[in-house]
Amino acid sequence: MRKIITLILVLSWVFTANSQNVIQLEETQVNFEPTGEIVFENYANGIIKVKENYQRQFQSNAIAFIHENFDLNRFRKESGNEDGNIHITVTSSNGQLSAVYNEDNELMKTYQKFHNVPLPFDVRNQVYAGYKGWTITKDKYIAYGKESNIDHEKYVVYLEKDNKREKIKITPARSSVTGVATIEKF
Repeated sequence: MRKIITLILVLSWVFTANSQNVIQLEETQVNFEPTGEIVFENYANGIIKVKENYQRQFQSNAIAFIHENFDLNRFRKESGNEDGNIHITVTSSNGQLSAVYNEDNELMKTYQKFHNVPLPFDVRNQVYAGYKGWTITKDKYIAYGKESNIDHEKYVVYLEKDNKREKIKITPARSSVTGVATIEKF
């Protein structure tokens, strides 16, 4: 019996060692171009239409989208505002971003407001845990900050259950010490 078990172990080791061949694959290239496609531009009147490459590209990171798709120097030349601050507002079907650039083309401050934004996973779970049986009917995302940073952000969420309605303000936590988010009723 000992010989049979030893034989089975040796054979399984041989087959396992033999199946460990490395398969060499050919090299492939994966390209992703995150910037949008400019559909129409009229910098003199301050109109630029950009087509997003994927759904909610602008909304997911509005500040980066502006940096990638907006030619500030060309806008200054064609609008005649060579000196001073420039205020721009970029809108989409789900919201807007307002930004202020100084005379050196540095971003000074931003303000964003979007509606029907998917809540972050942890925040959404915290809302569902605190409001069991409630349904999120709509929400708003509001954020502002200096330079490219988002210093303050909040979600205004509208909840509904039976004939009752609630409106809550959610402020995501900036550190893991304070929890996921602060939820306040309006």
